[in-house]
Amino acid sequence: MKKILFLAIFVLTFNLSHASDGNIDRHEPKPAKIIASQIYTMLGEFAIPDDIRGSKAEVRIAIDNGNYIRVLSVETENEALAAFIRSSIDFEKLNKGTFEKGIVYRVPIEVKK
Repeated sequence: MKKILFLAIFVLTFNLSHASDGNIDRHEPKPAKIIASQIYTMLGEFAIPDDIRGSKAEVRIAIDNGNYIRVLSVETENEALAAFIRSSIDFEKLNKGTFEKGIVYRVPIEVKK
């Protein structure tokens, strides 16, 4: 009986030490989320016109060598929203993060009513 108890304690200790070997995966946000949050902040700095309220758009952007946003396309039915997005974020510099060059990011944008 004592051997079974010692064996159980040994196995339990071995499993606990193996489970906590120090390989903790750090959670880092994805570049797309960092870009989207910075774009939403940039758009929030401007007064939003009433004619674009309730509109949706999908913006395709790329990041150049100096971490500047380059708007590639804006897919929306509201031309005023497309113009607002282009004038607000095109050629704006991102604050933080290292982004891969040559990747096209898709950012959905919806303006509240």
